[in-house]
Amino acid sequence: MELIKNAAESGRFSKVAFTCRTQEPKDQEVREMVDELLEQLYGEQGLRAILKKGDHVTIKTNIVMCHTGAYGEKGRAIITDPRVTRCVAERVREVIGGDAELRVCDACFSGDANPSAVGNKCSFHWARLNRVPDDTVSPEDVCYDYDADGYLDGTSHARLVNLDAIGEDGRDLHVVQMADGSEVKVAMPRFLRTREQANGEGEFTDVLIGLPVMKNHWYVGMSGALKLHYGFRSLPACKGDSGRRGHSGFYTVWKDGGMELHHLERLENYLSAIQKVRPYDLVIMDCLTMDRDGPGTPSGAVSCGRDIEEQADYILTHSMLASDDPCAIDTVEAAFAGYRTESVTLPRTAARNGIGVADPAFILMPAEERFKFQKLRIAARYSPEGRYPLSRSGHPELLESADPGYAVDLTDYGRQPDGEGLHHIRYRVIPTRPGFVPKLSRADLCIGGTVVQSLVGLEGLEGEFTFRYADYDNMNHAYLAGRVCVWDTSFNCVPGYSEFFIAPDDERLPD
Repeated sequence: MELIKNAAESGRFSKVAFTCRTQEPKDQEVREMVDELLEQLYGEQGLRAILKKGDHVTIKTNIVMCHTGAYGEKGRAIITDPRVTRCVAERVREVIGGDAELRVCDACFSGDANPSAVGNKCSFHWARLNRVPDDTVSPEDVCYDYDADGYLDGTSHARLVNLDAIGEDGRDLHVVQMADGSEVKVAMPRFLRTREQANGEGEFTDVLIGLPVMKNHWYVGMSGALKLHYGFRSLPACKGDSGRRGHSGFYTVWKDGGMELHHLERLENYLSAIQKVRPYDLVIMDCLTMDRDGPGTPSGAVSCGRDIEEQADYILTHSMLASDDPCAIDTVEAAFAGYRTESVTLPRTAARNGIGVADPAFILMPAEERFKFQKLRIAARYSPEGRYPLSRSGHPELLESADPGYAVDLTDYGRQPDGEGLHHIRYRVIPTRPGFVPKLSRADLCIGGTVVQSLVGLEGLEGEFTFRYADYDNMNHAYLAGRVCVWDTSFNCVPGYSEFFIAPDDERLPD
């Protein structure tokens, strides 16, 4: 085991924020949830931690196939909830000012430069949250662009961009060297250059924000932050990049109904390469719904002409995630879906290529037990119906239970220091299901509500922390109150049965 002090300041950990409600949030509550996530990540600064006045910002949302879904709820669980997109854009505008460039973009499956063309059912105009139970775009709906003027509805005045209207003259070719020795060609929109790369000429992006929606995915198991980047890829081949139509991994569907996946490693490499060219600075994931079968919702696929009136197979979670690390947030997403995190391999491929952190031991979640409790609520509601965990499309491995399956006990703590002035806190993990061995990732020592030490690379079910009273006396000679929390690879946080209390060294307590 390795002991790490001040994990949040070590530079080795990524942070994933989480918030939820126990029932479907109202519009104002969605805004409050976004603000909660930003506070968990950045504290009181919020977006000002990564933005300043005058910055050029691009927001990548997901409106692909917004015309699909059941009558009266088109796009539900298929596209990023427009309330999330509008809230984030308006928060960004508050920081960067009214004159700074703000784009919201996605692919519209058309070369039309008009991102909101009424004649294109995949345009921003048709992307909305239905409030009127019909298949029209109504003023009562929460829309991306109800009046089809090319700007996001609401107060942000963000310019909408159809990425499929950007041809070769608006793209730059990047040849990316991958960790496995291969080369990947990426034709990326030129406006995603940094200010420094643009050198004062043409368009650029200072801060890139991704807003994926939580979905299972036929190819890579989960469609999250890493997969969201795929929309930047051109639809046809471009400058040596084979384009979305050329794909980098695909299924063969046999006459007997069976399917075979080919070249998953190529697709994962491409998704990693495009992130290496320009990664997200912030990801806020719409987990208000979980799409159980992603592009096959629930039959066919985007390229196979599925029934556009078919009900999307989704469940309600009333939750959201956020991080500045796409690997970390996608790893947490896989756990939220009820999968074994190690079985969804895209985040690990991206991590090997330097995109972020995919090891659960090095992912911090400030929300702690809220994540576990929300999973238990979802399981209680949907597991009896066989709808949670999500679909096995993409071949992820399902968890047997949403319950962590273990408890944590303090076996000993040194209320008095030893001869070297050290206090010892010993803990033990106790499985609560017969024959179950939990997959543990990290143990945290928390004093005064702050994680002060972490053990990673856990071996066995027992561990020990040591410290001097003076190390953590931040309240002027007060008693130190603390606890031990143990995490597993599914991001269940299980605190010890009881807290410990350590007196100042000159106030000895009897054993």
